[in-house]
Amino acid sequence: MMTHAKTTGNAKKVAQLQAVMAEVLSEALRRGFFGTAAVELSVQDGTIQNIRRKVERIEK
Repeated sequence: MMTHAKTTGNAKKVAQLQAVMAEVLSEALRRGFFGTAAVELSVQDGTIQNIRRKVERIEK
């Protein structure tokens, strides 16, 4: 029996999530960045539906 965590759709979303997290982390860890960065997942019945990235910068 296949679990939701190992479905093809989740595998694609997990790969996408890893890429998004790497991009957000790279952007936030640059010198001169002030603000917040977040990655949000929407999950339904064990399946990733949406991935949202939020980067808010503070102007100094």
